[in-house]
Amino acid sequence: MKTIKIACDVAGVNISSVKPSFKYTFIEAGRPLEIPENHAKKILKNSDFYISDKHIKKVKKVAQNEPVKEKPWLQELEDVKGIGEKGAKDIVAVYPVKGSLLEAISKKAHIPFPENIVKLLKKEFIH
Repeated sequence: MKTIKIACDVAGVNISSVKPSFKYTFIEAGRPLEIPENHAKKILKNSDFYISDKHIKKVKKVAQNEPVKEKPWLQELEDVKGIGEKGAKDIVAVYPVKGSLLEAISKKAHIPFPENIVKLLKKEFIH
């Protein structure tokens, strides 16, 4: 299918259609987009659009950052120096998700563990 370079006099214009189905965004005034000929015929009915002979700038793809993978709650507790594996399992038994422990600490609720463990938890999870 033949393509045509179409540009717009106005920046930031969105144009779409149902038949034929398409949607284009003209970000900059005068910057052409290469589109199929049947779409161009419909767009050119509007006087703001025109056929362009300018070179089309290729848009660079930006690498997407992967989200940081959080450690499982049990592993996070085991990694706190001074709690250990048994202590972490005890904490998970009472607070199965991190949010429940954080809520208890923020509301200053009684945390049913020795004072040294409570201090370690507050130091680690409340900044």
